[in-house]
Amino acid sequence: MNTRILVAVLACTATLHAPVAQAADGPEKLVACATTQADRATSRSETQTRSQSWLDQRVPYSQQACHRNDFGDYRTDCSGYLSMAWGLTHSRTTSTLHEVATEVPRADLLPGDALVHHNHAALFIRWADAARTEPVVREHTGPDGEPPVERKWTAETANAYTPLRYNNVVEDSALAHSAVG
Repeated sequence: MNTRILVAVLACTATLHAPVAQAADGPEKLVACATTQADRATSRSETQTRSQSWLDQRVPYSQQACHRNDFGDYRTDCSGYLSMAWGLTHSRTTSTLHEVATEVPRADLLPGDALVHHNHAALFIRWADAARTEPVVREHTGPDGEPPVERKWTAETANAYTPLRYNNVVEDSALAHSAVG
């Protein structure tokens, strides 16, 4: 695993459990961002638009902050970023994303799917190679203050992650056919 990805994984480790902020009176409280009534049906092209919004806005990474834009109010860490891209009711953690998604074969990844490790999550954008081994992903990693990025992962890095598909994804036929690029 290259050093840059290792730093990303370590930075997102705390999202294994929901981020917490110490209350003045002692007990820890979850950082709460606004919620919606239901997880939305989100098209693959919408996941791209939604995730691009945080890249364009250079939303700073934090496990204890929320960001609100036209797409909602979500925690600004890796799983909050994926929750926003998918249009979930609230910011999930890396350990609860599987509750709204299904594992898929790695070779079947399409734009808007995810690659999730027990302590980091990234949005799949496309394959960088025809062999479908090196994904291009969008991810929100630390350290604090860094904006989300789009980058190519090595096959070795990708193989450490579980491919997931959001249960309420709506297929875009043109987008699904252009998954390599």
